[in-house]
Amino acid sequence: MDDLKFLPFYERLTIRFPGYIIGKVLVSALLGLAFLAAHYVSIGNEVFEDWSWFLSALISTAMLCLYYATHTLRIILPEMDMRLRPDGDEVYMTPLKRILSDRNFILAGFFFGLLNCGFAYGFGLPYSKGLAVVTILSGYFLAGFVCGMAVFGIYGVSVSISAFSREAKRSLDFTSPDCCGGTLFLGEALVVFSSVTLIVGVMISVYVLKADWTRDNTSWIILLKCFWIVFPYLMSLVALIAPAVPINNELREYKMEQEVVLQRRLTKIRKRLEDNNLDAAARKDLRETYEFHKSVRKDLHRMRTWPYGLGANLKYFAVVVANLFASIDTASAWMNKYFPGGAGQ
Repeated sequence: MDDLKFLPFYERLTIRFPGYIIGKVLVSALLGLAFLAAHYVSIGNEVFEDWSWFLSALISTAMLCLYYATHTLRIILPEMDMRLRPDGDEVYMTPLKRILSDRNFILAGFFFGLLNCGFAYGFGLPYSKGLAVVTILSGYFLAGFVCGMAVFGIYGVSVSISAFSREAKRSLDFTSPDCCGGTLFLGEALVVFSSVTLIVGVMISVYVLKADWTRDNTSWIILLKCFWIVFPYLMSLVALIAPAVPINNELREYKMEQEVVLQRRLTKIRKRLEDNNLDAAARKDLRETYEFHKSVRKDLHRMRTWPYGLGANLKYFAVVVANLFASIDTASAWMNKYFPGGAGQ
């Protein structure tokens, strides 16, 4: 299974730390604290009053979520490999490693980091002093860099799972206990990817709405803020649905094919049972076979054509509800601040 290892550069940074989890927590925490310390030098105790501390927490949380998502991805790789044997993992692992290379991760991080700085400048930076401007922009860049890698990771995972899905039909089994043809492990992973994206998305929306931007809230500024707030939520839905679409297509085709096979068998048995010359023993065997196929057909009808089970749906629903309350509360406070009396009309 050595060829299944997926260790992007941010994972390799934690190898020298003691413990598998400790290293990731330390790197995530140090990333946020590095910005907070630099910003503290420039503005002092104001970092605890102007939501700079929250930006630091956002950076650390986003990095930790990226580590957790990568860990989840590595868990499903052996499952995917097992279902494609003896062909091995080349089908899905080759595009995964090609797309999610260190170079591409860094380029995506730089793009989103600079884009985040651009949006912040458009909103009106909270500071006008030289050093404070530099340190706050470094925080925006770090947040955008980490989130950009996560966004690019969603794309890479979608391509990899799509490649896997095209070859996975031979391993589908409608009698699988997961009621998803044996694909529930993918659905549970997608729920994790989507949930961590949503959590970071809510933190982004809170910061955008709470920060003291200096530019007036003209219509286009409000539009930009709404876009930058909604974008992570949209990516959360993309992470949940986009990789599952090719799996859904394969499951639907498989279910339809198996339905045709069972229907033909049942029709054939019914025609044989209509033969009046059939002896009692043969008729009994045919009836038992008929009941067996009816039972199998019920299993087929219970099979879902999306790789999500009840447990995965409940987990995602719980995350959505918890974050929805935070988003509504923050948005309501923002509306009351900039549009007094309008929110209650």
